[in-house]
Formats: sequence, structure tokens, C-alpha cells
Amino acid sequence: MNIIHHGGHQILLLTAGTGDKPLLRNLMQLYLHEISEFTGADPDDHGIFDYPEFDYYFTAEGRQEGRLPILIRIDGTAAGFAMINGFSLVAPRTPSTRHLSDFLILRKWRRRSIGKAVVREIFESYPGLWEIKQRREHEGAQRFWRNVIREYTAGGYKETELNDDRWDGFVQTFDNSSRL
Repeated sequence: MNIIHHGGHQILLLTAGTGDKPLLRNLMQLYLHEISEFTGADPDDHGIFDYPEFDYYFTAEGRQEGRLPILIRIDGTAAGFAMINGFSLVAPRTPSTRHLSDFLILRKWRRRSIGKAVVREIFESYPGLWEIKQRREHEGAQRFWRNVIREYTAGGYKETELNDDRWDGFVQTFDNSSRL
């Protein structure tokens, strides 16, 4: 558990366990609905958006692959999540490769630099070769991530533009292994 104090609020970053799955699954639905504007995804006949890898984050095999679900609480209330895995599109795959694949801060908490503080704490807690990507159409995400990563790395990151069958958008990579 990591604790951050920011703007008069206590922010907890917790490694989500199986008991947190229902809450995290519900937050994931909010996230998938929000990004459906860019993904074009539709919910199923029950109104549920699919996230095929979700359950795998909570298995021993998933953890061995570097999958890590992080639950974010602000002042004791669920406020978002971060999903980390060891996969990458452009960075070399090593045991210390980290891909922040999905990130949500609920709207109530946005535009207060909370997302930036949370991401910084995640980067500091998990040193390695990081990769973060944004869809070409999601300009808000591009602005957020470029700003956060530029500030965190003091400009020491690489951005790659992809337009192939794997990804259509931007990918930032940096290595913070030497920071700790």
C-alpha cells in the first residue's frame, strides 16, 4: 500500500486482491464506457463491456507475467485504478518492462493534479522500462500522458508513432531503473 497526501486528500494505492475484483470490475465498466468513444466498442446484450484479460490479472500466472491491478482510493472512497502488465509494443520485453495499459481517475477528482501524483507514485514504486500508449483519436489522453511523462522524466523519454495492425496512436517509453 502506498499513501500520498495531495491537495488535502489522502490517496491510497492498493494492489487489488480477489476481494477487490467486484469493485474493480465496476470501475472498469466506467472506464470502458468512457473510452468507447475512441475504441468503438459496444456493450453486450446485458450492457457489459468486455475486458477479456480482467480475471487473469488476479491469477498467479498473471502476476508472474507482470500483471498488477492497482485500486486507487481517495479519502477512503474508490476513485480509480491502474492496470499494469509486462507487455510492450516498442520497448524490449524484459522482466522489468512495465506497461501501464489502463488508467482511470473518476471525473470528480480530475483537473486537480491527482492523476499526475498517482502516476508519479506508480512510476517510483515500480522501476523499470515503462511504456504508455494512447489512441490517435484520444487527444486528451495524449496531452495528459505527454505532460506527466515529460515532467517525470525531465524530457528523457522517447515517443513513437504507430499506425499498423497492433496500434494506431502514440507510445511513450522511458527507463526509470536508475532513479532508485
